[in-house]
Amino acid sequence: MRVVLVLAAVLLMGACANPYHIRADALPVYAALETAPVASSEDAADDPAIWIHPEDPSKSLILGTNKQLGLGVYDLEGNEVQFIERGRLNNVDLRQGVKIGNNTVTLAAATNRTEITLDIFIIEDSGRLDHIMAIPLSMVDPYGLCMGLDDEGGAHVFANSREFEYEHWHLNPGFALAPKLVASWHMNSGPEGCSVHDETQILYLGEEEFGVWMMPADGNRANEMTLLEANSEGHLTADVEGMDVYQGTSGELYLIVSSQGDNSFAVYDLNDSNRYRGSFRIADTEDGSLDGVQETDGLAVTSETLSADFPMGMLVVQDGYNDLPTEHQNFKLVSWQAIAEVLDL
Repeated sequence: MRVVLVLAAVLLMGACANPYHIRADALPVYAALETAPVASSEDAADDPAIWIHPEDPSKSLILGTNKQLGLGVYDLEGNEVQFIERGRLNNVDLRQGVKIGNNTVTLAAATNRTEITLDIFIIEDSGRLDHIMAIPLSMVDPYGLCMGLDDEGGAHVFANSREFEYEHWHLNPGFALAPKLVASWHMNSGPEGCSVHDETQILYLGEEEFGVWMMPADGNRANEMTLLEANSEGHLTADVEGMDVYQGTSGELYLIVSSQGDNSFAVYDLNDSNRYRGSFRIADTEDGSLDGVQETDGLAVTSETLSADFPMGMLVVQDGYNDLPTEHQNFKLVSWQAIAEVLDL
């Protein structure tokens, strides 16, 4: 019996040597850089957002939630340059060009599961963040979040909960920072990731175990929600997690979605009837200097030329297992050019 148990243990170890289920047709790309690990152990890093410096894009920053402690801020080399302790911040997003009175500012918002609030931050032109407001929510457990900007400079937040609720908040009605609840609605099951494309005013939202939906970026029109793609179509494996829209300099529009169940990212062409263009995965670099990515929660993308490493923009993704060497979770930075080349975008 002892020999049988030992043999079974050896076989089990061999079977678990590569524990990650990888989508077979997902094409490999490689991270160019990574951020410093978050301070907390286990499942802690979650969702990023990208702030573009108004004068020098190479000084742009990445915001990243530590869902045990607060909000980290990283430069494009991956160094943490600021940390704001606010408790269990889950998802974060930001918008530049928000009109407050006669001023134009940048606001970030995050769901706070400790205080049960929407946390609002202002980002100075230098890149420094300051927490300025906490909006009480009626949700029991706030979770996912995304922001939108209307054509008048109005900032909007779409927040959801573990109880399948969604709320739409207008942060600056009348161009005063006096948040107003616009509308609320329910999903049929658990949501989290979402993204607003500002020019078309379309909200894309994920239902983790079902698929991706789209609707006007107005909570009063939730009855107009239509299905972009269900998981059953085969391109997404639950959970559907983070998503964002890439808008290229020539008008390209791509929705990128984290397919957490098979450690891949699906890309949809929003200019071509939301056609699926393929999937990619982020693999270990050949020289072993940077590990690949598994079980991504949140992601963010920009088409801004940031540096020689990111000539067509950058995708930032949360990495659920930060190996090579094994560290706390972090965020990986991928050149959009690499993604465009492998998927022929």
